[in-house]
Amino acid sequence: MKTTRVARSLMDRVFGGVCGGLGAYLGINPWWLRVTFVVLTLLSNGVVALLYLILWWILPPDLTPDVPHSGRDLGMLLVGVAIMLTGAVVLARGMGVLSGPGGADLFWPGVVMIMGAALLLQQLRRG
Repeated sequence: MKTTRVARSLMDRVFGGVCGGLGAYLGINPWWLRVTFVVLTLLSNGVVALLYLILWWILPPDLTPDVPHSGRDLGMLLVGVAIMLTGAVVLARGMGVLSGPGGADLFWPGVVMIMGAALLLQQLRRG
C-alpha cells in the first residue's frame, strides 16, 4: 500500500503551489485555502504568511499530479491545529503574554527559534 504525502502542486498554483497541493490532499477546492490564508494573514499580522513560506520551503513538489490523494482526516486535523495556533498567538500578543521584561516583544525571537528548530529537524531527517 502506497502512502500519500502532502506536496506542492505544480499544476494548480497561483504563487507557490502550497494551497493547490493542500487542496488536492484534503479533497477541497484550493481557492478556499487561498482565501483562508489571505484572511488569516491579515488577522495575524503576517504570521500565517510566514507559515505559508515555511510550507512552501518544506513541502516537496508533486511529481505525480494524476495520482489521486487521500488522507483527508489527517490533513483537516493539521489545518485545524494551524488555525487554532494562529488564534492562540494573536490572542497571546493581544493580552501581552508574549512580552518580556521591559515590554520587549518575544514573538519574533520565538519565530526565529521555531524556524531554526524546523531547519534542524529537516536536516536530521535527511541524514
